Amino acid sequence: MEVVRPIPAIALVPVAILLFPSNEQGIVFITCTAAFFPVLVSTRHAVRALVPVWEEAVRTMGGGRWRVLGSVVLPGALPGIFGGLSVGIGVSWICVISAEMISGQYGVGYRTWQDYTVVDYPGVFVGMVTIGVLGWVTSTAVERVGRWLTRWLPHTEYVAGARVRRAPAPVSPDQEPARGEVVRDEHLV
Repeated sequence: MEVVRPIPAIALVPVAILLFPSNEQGIVFITCTAAFFPVLVSTRHAVRALVPVWEEAVRTMGGGRWRVLGSVVLPGALPGIFGGLSVGIGVSWICVISAEMISGQYGVGYRTWQDYTVVDYPGVFVGMVTIGVLGWVTSTAVERVGRWLTRWLPHTEYVAGARVRRAPAPVSPDQEPARGEVVRDEHLV
């Protein structure tokens, strides 16, 4: 498997053209191949990072393999799996657009390339914006599904442009925040 992973998915275009009778089937093959490895590697790292004590605890309480898988491995690996899916979605968009430009007969990549070849630059710009919007929508969808499935995890809120500073040392023990705690300057947002 490690021998195949470094091969860029777009390099599989000639193989896909030879193996699949339809150009669209080849594009699906290239896209799935491109997304497979980021998800696989991320999932593998997430599972390996799990604390063995959790599995031992489930087994001590009489749980079998399926209980360990459902109670420890899957919930513990979900953040890593969705991290891999996020990367996989981005790589898939790159590959599907490139494959459509090279050998497709339909799609946004094909249309953008056709507009480029006939020197229709407004059409190229519309294609690029469409690709960006579609990429953002799919990436946001994966992120939201991941947040929903891992809603039991504490999530940090991202505030664009917020500055983070260190809190000053407390005058008394009752004063919050504690020394070294990160404080957000909300008035700067």
